[in-house]
Amino acid sequence: MEIAAHLEKIERISALRGRLDRDQDFELWMWMSMTVATNAVNAALHHLGLSDGGDFYAHQIPGLYVEPPPKDGHWQKVIRGPGDLIHVGFPPLKGVVPDFMERAFAALVILEDMREPYARGNEPITPDLADACDAAFDECVDLTSQIMVGPGGSFPA
Repeated sequence: MEIAAHLEKIERISALRGRLDRDQDFELWMWMSMTVATNAVNAALHHLGLSDGGDFYAHQIPGLYVEPPPKDGHWQKVIRGPGDLIHVGFPPLKGVVPDFMERAFAALVILEDMREPYARGNEPITPDLADACDAAFDECVDLTSQIMVGPGGSFPA
């Protein structure tokens, strides 16, 4: 996906996340946190040249992407890579990943690890869990926004 599309999603989904109650709506709020953080990571990786940010979208099969339909209206499957990360480490990146991106990955992994037990599963939601989710979200978005807009900056909100 192109950087501009990631930034639009970050803005739109962050606004929705801000309207949710983190305790009452935890599953959706956590999922929104993970989605925004994933888009922030992908925008930063494209900006750094560690992944391609073209007009194509990740598929669940490594190296397989889909491109928007040409005039005939059918999405096209293409082999390329690496493009958008689906999860941290998938697909592998080209080049050396800077330390701050490794830290952003670690924060995103915290969010990804919440998916099964809390959003898909039925583990109890606690204020400490919501605090951990919020801290991981802030860490990931803060680190990735610095590459996009400079220290002290932030993605559009």
